Amino acid sequence: MKKLVSRLKFDKNKKNSWHADLCKMNNTFQLEENQEYLYLLYKAKNTIWYFNKLINEGYVGYSSIKFKNKDEIFVWLEDVRIENGYYSGILAENNDPEKVPCSEAVDWLIIENQRMLGGYTVRHYRNMLGEDEKLNFEIDCGYRIDEGDDFFRPDLSTAEGAIITIEQFYNNKDLDGIFSCKDFRKEAENIMIDHSVVVNEKNLTMITSALKTSFVDDLEISGFPNFEDIERVFTLKDQREDQQLIEEKVIYRDGAITINELWVWNSGHCGWKVLNLVEKN
Repeated sequence: MKKLVSRLKFDKNKKNSWHADLCKMNNTFQLEENQEYLYLLYKAKNTIWYFNKLINEGYVGYSSIKFKNKDEIFVWLEDVRIENGYYSGILAENNDPEKVPCSEAVDWLIIENQRMLGGYTVRHYRNMLGEDEKLNFEIDCGYRIDEGDDFFRPDLSTAEGAIITIEQFYNNKDLDGIFSCKDFRKEAENIMIDHSVVVNEKNLTMITSALKTSFVDDLEISGFPNFEDIERVFTLKDQREDQQLIEEKVIYRDGAITINELWVWNSGHCGWKVLNLVEKN
């Protein structure tokens, strides 16, 4: 994978100007609240646990969270620490100390190895720029802005987390764990509806059994896929009722990329379940 790498080192003093400009942009430039933007906010909300984990473990690099102040203006709080349910730090635009309830953060950002992680609203703004403007924006920032790495919790509370969880079970060759993340019956129901097959218990039981057998046979023939030492970028491609089609870009350390599209179902009290992989034409 070819990545754009800034040759400038991150300058903590220099960032004040671009970060202040970004705060101004947030409130003078009308962002279109389209599906992409809302999904990025969703990703920020559901990955901030990773930011909190780093801060609580003593992270010493650049850190920042975004929130709306008392004047209803979005601003960034830097040099973040977490104390009793509050983020404490200094405001980017004036270096004043501030405390913010953790629940009020809408985005987070850290700089790791001259690369931005998090920063979903920053990424959205950059994506709206032309190619030359993108390059200049990144040079002004002084660090690399790529697609990032989405740190959803590895559990069944989100569609993306369910995908990460099943991939961890693949790594461990844990078939029972894999089954706990899937629902062959729901997958069978989808197939029947898509192919106009009468949905009754007999057909449902037969197709569910066939899907599970085929799934196990494929693992025995092809082996368990490996998802160790990777980065992930998720995109919401489609949704219907209680199901989402999630694109997962898997980025390996050698630069190789695999794109997976999976339907994931919100089963209710049992959380999200990974259904079928969408075959590419």
